[in-house]
Amino acid sequence: MRWLRDATLAWNPTAAAWAPEGSALRDLGRTAVVVAFVVLLGYCLTTAWTVLGQLGRVKLADCRHALDVVSVRDTVLCVLGYRVGIELLRAATRRRPS
Repeated sequence: MRWLRDATLAWNPTAAAWAPEGSALRDLGRTAVVVAFVVLLGYCLTTAWTVLGQLGRVKLADCRHALDVVSVRDTVLCVLGYRVGIELLRAATRRRPS
């Protein structure tokens, strides 16, 4: 079996010839994804601010009316914005290996 191991090509992933172009393309892709997430977060924050403004007009005695003001779409966008914001915060504070 030793002859079979010696006949195979040695693969060194750190010396790949395509690494510079791939890393530039990967960085561009990451930047595009981050920009898309920031735009999505901005839209969700705008929706959340609108919902809070609508809920500000609801009196405490009319709590049942609060459910009529908030739609399912608004609720989903608020939860989605919260999750995207948390993930962006985690990504920004994550330490990169040096």
